[in-house]
Amino acid sequence: MSVKPSGGRNVALTRLLSEVGWSVARLTHEVNREMGEGYVSRTTVSEWLNWSRIPRQPLPTVVAHVLSQAKGAPVPVPCLWPGVAVSRECVAADEGMRVPWDLQGTRAVVSRWLAMGGDVFDSDRRVFMAVSGAALTAPALQYVDQIGNVPQSTAFDKVLGASGFSEKRVSLPLVEYFGSVIGAFRHMDDVEGGSSENLKYLRHTIGQLTEYLHNGKFIAPGLGQALLRRLAELSQIAGWMAFDAERPGLAQRYYQTGLHAAQNVGDRDLGAHILGCMAYQAATRGQLRESEELAEAAIKAGARAHPLTRTVVSCRAAHVKAATGDGYGYRVLTEQAAQLFEESMAAGGGPEYLYWFDATMADTVAGQSILELTLKSPRNSRAQLAEAERLLVDEIAQTGQDRPRDAAYHGAWLARAHIKRGDLHRSLEVAESALNCMGAVSSPRTVKVLRDYGRDLANLRGNRNLPEVRTLRRKLQPALAEA
Repeated sequence: MSVKPSGGRNVALTRLLSEVGWSVARLTHEVNREMGEGYVSRTTVSEWLNWSRIPRQPLPTVVAHVLSQAKGAPVPVPCLWPGVAVSRECVAADEGMRVPWDLQGTRAVVSRWLAMGGDVFDSDRRVFMAVSGAALTAPALQYVDQIGNVPQSTAFDKVLGASGFSEKRVSLPLVEYFGSVIGAFRHMDDVEGGSSENLKYLRHTIGQLTEYLHNGKFIAPGLGQALLRRLAELSQIAGWMAFDAERPGLAQRYYQTGLHAAQNVGDRDLGAHILGCMAYQAATRGQLRESEELAEAAIKAGARAHPLTRTVVSCRAAHVKAATGDGYGYRVLTEQAAQLFEESMAAGGGPEYLYWFDATMADTVAGQSILELTLKSPRNSRAQLAEAERLLVDEIAQTGQDRPRDAAYHGAWLARAHIKRGDLHRSLEVAESALNCMGAVSSPRTVKVLRDYGRDLANLRGNRNLPEVRTLRRKLQPALAEA
C-alpha cells in the first residue's frame, strides 16, 4: 500500500494526528471504514507516519478526507505528501451537491450522477467518502426550511428534460415501469439486503431514470413531476441498501438526492422518512451529535405527515437517544411512537413505502434500540436484555422467511448482547436462529455483526473450546465467506 520512503518522520501527518487526538490505530480504523475492513494495516499506517512512506492512490485522498472531517477544516493532500495529486476516484459524498433547493438545483444533482456514468452499466466507479458535521446536517436543516416551497406543476416539464427533438420519450407507461421496479427493489432489500450486485442493478436503474429526467421529452403534462417522484423513492431505497452494504458515503449521497427530489414534488412524508434514515445511519456510525440534529430535523419535517410516517420517525429518533445512552429520552420517544402507531392504524392508509412497518416491526425496531441502550449503559442491563429479546423474538423466529435479512441482523445483535452479559448458551441458541435466516441474504452490515460475534466467541477464555461453541463457529464460516 506504500511506495518508497522519502525520509524520516512525516511531521505534518504527526501534527495533524495530535491535533485531532488520533492514534495510528484510529487512523487505520477510519481509513478502513471508508475503503473496507482490512484495506490497510496498522503497520502500513505506521510507515506513513514514521518513515514518510507515500501511500498509493487513492489513499492520500482518503487520509486527507478523514482528517478534514475530524478537524472540521480542509486538509489538502499536498500538505501531507508534497507533490502528490488528489485522486478523482475518491470524492466526498457531497461533492457537487451544494445546490439550491429548486428545480434547477435538482436538475444539477441529476447531472452530477450522469457526469461519470451516463447510461453505461456501472461505469461510475467513484468511491464516495462519508461526510460529517455541517456537511452532513446542513442539507437536512435546509430541507426543513424549504418545506412548502413546491414548484408549480407546469414548471417540471419546462425545467426538466431536453428539447422537443429528444428521442428519449417519457410516457405514462415508462413512469409506471419505474414504479414497478421500485417494488422489486424493495423486495430484493427485504430478502437479500444491500449486496454489491444489488447496488449495481439499482444504480443502473437510477442512471436510466436520471437520463430521462435530463434528456427526455415529456409527451404529456405532469410526467416530469411523476418521474421525479420515482427518483425520490428510488434514492431512498438506494440509500438504505448502500447503508446495508457498508458504503455510508454512497448512502449519504443517495439520501441527499432523495431529499432534493422529495422537496420539489412536495412529498413531506418521504422527506421526513429519509431524514430518519440518515439519523439512524449516523447513530450507527457513532456520529452522535449529527444523529441528534438529523433526528430533530426529521421530527420537524414530519410534523404534518401521516401518523405512520411520524411513528417511524419517532422510532428512529428513539434509536438515536438509545445510542447516546439517554434512557429517559428513548422511553419518551418510544411511548410517543406507540401512540402514533395506534393513530395510524385507526386512520388507515399511509405512504406505500412504509409497507414494512407493522406491529412486529414496531417491536423489532424498539428491541434493537433497547439492545443499543443496553450496550451503552450497563444499568438494568439484564432487565433490558430480557425486554429486547421479548420484542425481537417474533422477527427472528417467525418472520424470517419474509424478511430474512432483518431477522439475521437483529438475531446477530441479540446473540452478541447475550454473550456480553454472560449468557453463553442463550447466545448460541439465538445465533443459530440468526444463521438459519441467512440463506440468500447478502448483507455486509449483517455479516459485519456476525464477524464481530465470531470474535466474541474466539475471545472466550475457558469456554471457547466447548463442543457447542466450536460447532457454532464452524457454522459461522460459510456466512462470513460470502463477505
